[in-house]
Amino acid sequence: MKLATGERKSRWHLACLALAFACAALLPAPVSAGGKVPVDPEYQPAARVPVGSVPTIDLTAGMLQSGRLQMPAFGVVNTARLSMQLELSGMRQPDSKPVLPAAIEARPEYTLAAMPVLPVVSERARQIYARGLARGMNPRAFSKIGDCMSVPPYFLTPFDIGTERYNLGPYRKLQSTIDFYDGSFGRKSLAVSTGLTITAAFSPMWSDASICGSNESPLGCEVRVNRPSIALLLLGTNDAYNGAFFGASMQRAIDFLVERGILPILATKADNLEGDDHINNIIIGLARDNQLPLWNFWRATRALPNYGLVSDGFHLTFAKNRFNDREALTAGWVVRNLTALQAIDAVRRGLDAP
Repeated sequence: MKLATGERKSRWHLACLALAFACAALLPAPVSAGGKVPVDPEYQPAARVPVGSVPTIDLTAGMLQSGRLQMPAFGVVNTARLSMQLELSGMRQPDSKPVLPAAIEARPEYTLAAMPVLPVVSERARQIYARGLARGMNPRAFSKIGDCMSVPPYFLTPFDIGTERYNLGPYRKLQSTIDFYDGSFGRKSLAVSTGLTITAAFSPMWSDASICGSNESPLGCEVRVNRPSIALLLLGTNDAYNGAFFGASMQRAIDFLVERGILPILATKADNLEGDDHINNIIIGLARDNQLPLWNFWRATRALPNYGLVSDGFHLTFAKNRFNDREALTAGWVVRNLTALQAIDAVRRGLDAP
């Protein structure tokens, strides 16, 4: 009798384990299961740097510098108005000034290798931003829409914690931008999640049920709660095998933000999981066609060992955010945080330009 009871318990435990594994398989997951990150990157025992020679990064010239990089002027836009939908509670009626839609011809210089790391700001971008301020968006707030490459405490969070978590070194002028957007760097975005895709950003299944409405998407929820004037679109890695829908879904996200007066900053990714860089090329094309700021993170990683990636091919190598340390500047996460801060700074200054 005791043996039979033990056998039943054993079978019950096995059945429970099988059910748990089955449920886990249904959960959304990143493209790769590897590359788990520690709870706090500042206390990671050692940086995971791929084997290979470490190139010298010149801190006095080149693409990681804090000065603004120039690119060819954008094309001519027409004067048709974009539709403005007052879907957010508390919105004021927009003013009479139209936001000009993009209409730009293809240019050969819009390539991954040719586009600079840091963005410039078009006249259309200034109009989008101005419209958002007129509608009550917060000029000192930005939002992040992204996957595991955008989660705290890794991405940008140290800039809200304090100088014990970062050292600007030769980039001290960036401190004014850190002060200006105080609170946005470390804030947990409602539209950032491990495994997030651009289509998932529109799915209520991915929303935080404790904050968002039952039919509210992560993107819509984040915009409603944070009311940012700027949004970083940081997706693509988990869309590598779903490229057929990526461009249309990204354009939908761009339209969603622009209609609400939120200026999107588009970002390329360091990895090439799709094998032919078509995701990054779509991102660059969208930035061109919509006349939006582009942060070309892909280019910033080309001089890094293994392009700043660990062995799984898409998670980034780690070091502390010490921008005065040449060795630290060979790690993917350090370069990501530095160039992201530079991109935000370049957009902020560009928006203030006459």
